[in-house]
Amino acid sequence: MASAPRPAFSTRWRLRDTRAQDEAFLRRLHDAVRAPELLLAPWSAEQKDAFLADQYRLQQAHYRQTRPNADYWVIEQKTPPRAIRPIGRMSLDRTEPEWRLMEIALLPERRNRGLGSELIGWVQQAAHHAGAEAVTLHVVTSNRSAHRLYVRLGFVEVPSPLETHHMLRWTPPA
Repeated sequence: MASAPRPAFSTRWRLRDTRAQDEAFLRRLHDAVRAPELLLAPWSAEQKDAFLADQYRLQQAHYRQTRPNADYWVIEQKTPPRAIRPIGRMSLDRTEPEWRLMEIALLPERRNRGLGSELIGWVQQAAHHAGAEAVTLHVVTSNRSAHRLYVRLGFVEVPSPLETHHMLRWTPPA
């Protein structure tokens, strides 16, 4: 199967491979995504930080161990007058006929502006162009807004091996 091209620099974003110097940004992004889950936890700030650090480390180790050949990208946005700044990350495994979208995470201030839909649309278009059979992903059951977004973009729910997550699948048009 042909691999999908990396998207060209658009007016809004581009993807680039993660680098060692991205680690602080990626950890900050992870914490911004996960911290709301801990608002009511009866832990000190130090305990919450330690928990988030462990979760980040375990997530990254799991991704790299189970999907070593996946693409791990930083999402960058062009900002005036010519600056480029990281605003998120996307992890996509394109090594099998069914691509796996492992993660799209955006900074809180960049959410709800259509960027997630645009990125998912690129994944769908690239999968179709490359001849992929499908794109699959998991969404935690409590993340109703992400579930609605994926359904709106043509993903359908399929049986999930995980009780805590919905599994969704998008099949390119014939």
